[in-house]
Amino acid sequence: MFRKRKGQSTLETALVLVITFSLVGGIVNIWIWANRQIVERQVRYNNSRVAAGTSSDDYELQWPVYEPDELTEEEVILR
Repeated sequence: MFRKRKGQSTLETALVLVITFSLVGGIVNIWIWANRQIVERQVRYNNSRVAAGTSSDDYELQWPVYEPDELTEEEVILR
């Protein structure tokens, strides 16, 4: 009877570790995606400041300046 419980606890521990590592991996991938988006958004914003400060009759407001990439399940789960 004791041996049966020991095997169950080992199986449960292994399952929890797999789930925990999957969650941590997903969180890290979301964090990397978010940091990449911040950099891309800032570059586009900085480039748009010259155009926004230009005074000319044919200037058109560029909106939206930034279009974020989509975060797909494959990028989070399967990496």
